[in-house]
Amino acid sequence: MRGPLLNITATSWVAGFGLVAAAIIATAVHFNSEKAEPASAAPRSATTVDPLAADLARCQALGIAALDDASCKAIWAENRRRFFTYQSGGTKTPPMSPQASAPKIEDR
Repeated sequence: MRGPLLNITATSWVAGFGLVAAAIIATAVHFNSEKAEPASAAPRSATTVDPLAADLARCQALGIAALDDASCKAIWAENRRRFFTYQSGGTKTPPMSPQASAPKIEDR
């Protein structure tokens, strides 16, 4: 004698594998379509809106020698101040010059 015409266990296994395969295919199509869109890989111009960014790039280019550079220390202090300062309502405070935020000898 044969078993039932519709084997529920086998049907559920096939349905489960089909769902997993569909999820994998949908994920692959999604990530593949993101690559197809043109990325805005336009290089930044040398004249940036933020003058502090150019100074930070200069200090980064100095490497380990920037640790002894007083202007780099002032620039890093200004960058930390701007990063950790809370700005409510989207209003931006005007950036301070690195010389104005340089630590004084008395502060050390």
